[in-house]
Amino acid sequence: MVATRRPRDRKQQILAAASELFREQGYHNVSVADVTTKVDIAASALYRHYRNKHDLLYYAVLAGLDSLQESVDGSTDLDSLLSTLSVTSTGRRGLAVLWQREARYLGDEPRAELRTRLREVTSRVSRLVAGDRTDLSANDCELLGVSVLAVFGSVSAHRFTLPRRRMEAVLLGLSERVARCPLGTGAPDAVRPDAGMAIPLSRREQLVTEATRLFDERGYHTVNNEDIGEACGMSGPNVYNHFDAKIDLLVTATTRGFDRRALAARQALTRAGDPRQALTYLLGAHIAFVLEDGHLIGVMATELSHLPDNVRRACVQEQRDYLDLWARVLDAVRPGLDEAQALITISAVMTVVANAARTGRFRSRADLADRLTEIGTAMLLDTSAPDDLAAATGPAQVPAT
Repeated sequence: MVATRRPRDRKQQILAAASELFREQGYHNVSVADVTTKVDIAASALYRHYRNKHDLLYYAVLAGLDSLQESVDGSTDLDSLLSTLSVTSTGRRGLAVLWQREARYLGDEPRAELRTRLREVTSRVSRLVAGDRTDLSANDCELLGVSVLAVFGSVSAHRFTLPRRRMEAVLLGLSERVARCPLGTGAPDAVRPDAGMAIPLSRREQLVTEATRLFDERGYHTVNNEDIGEACGMSGPNVYNHFDAKIDLLVTATTRGFDRRALAARQALTRAGDPRQALTYLLGAHIAFVLEDGHLIGVMATELSHLPDNVRRACVQEQRDYLDLWARVLDAVRPGLDEAQALITISAVMTVVANAARTGRFRSRADLADRLTEIGTAMLLDTSAPDDLAAATGPAQVPAT
């Protein structure tokens, strides 16, 4: 009998399998047994390399960041950076999901270590942007640098695809338009005032607001009614005076978010007189919605898997309808764009907007909405192809909502 030789890349196989499972099913829905089954090994073989599931998640995120940093550090200028990332980013398709959705479960210290690594990467990208964009302030170069990374990270947010070389070309084009986007002259150091509310929220609204924040910051699984009640200055059991269960808070927040976003889009389109204006108003409405409540955007993006099946299906359909609306508006402006490229472009725009809105050092900028409008417009309208705009002239063709 010939003994089976252990593969030299067994550790990498385990980590790749765990990364895929965490990305597809969520950290809390995956067990060590699921990972060993996928790799077809015994649990003892996994524990030779990783102590537990927590270790698997930490090293999965770290491996993605290492790969990203290698690509960035190997670039000598902005052009080489964008070219390299356009080729390598699809190989890291799960990194953004693992970082944004799953890394919350690692705990403060491990996540702080990973955040430091990510800041090193973004700082390097921002310096490369600054070397090319001497017309911009350091703050604007950082905004563009982070937005460039968001373009490549957006491939984690969807399953749309194109043949490899074409996908690389689309990502390269989007990132170039971001990096070289003309930005206005608003004062980037001005701080957006905190609007606040003169009238206190009702207890029910306060519970929804604080639950949304906690679900976004910690993840639905790790938040309990005691946490929510404490954030509102009440005991956990008092939450039941307003909601039957924790899941009802998540259902209220997410369904309200999708409804508000759809309403904002419909209202934007009713004001449009032509396709180009429709796209402009739709982008503006989306940016305003995202900037209004970053925590709600986070919950809408990361917590749908915890919803009851019927609610989750309705939310997923709402998201599909929203993307389809955007695709129809973009098609009216750029009729030569095929559906896959349009959806990849739209997803990249939404990722750039959400990423900036949820980054603390950008969120307080008074000019953030204006800068995101400029970046989003540059991504949506390929000005290197003048026929796109010529095709948008004539009678209004605003899609029905």
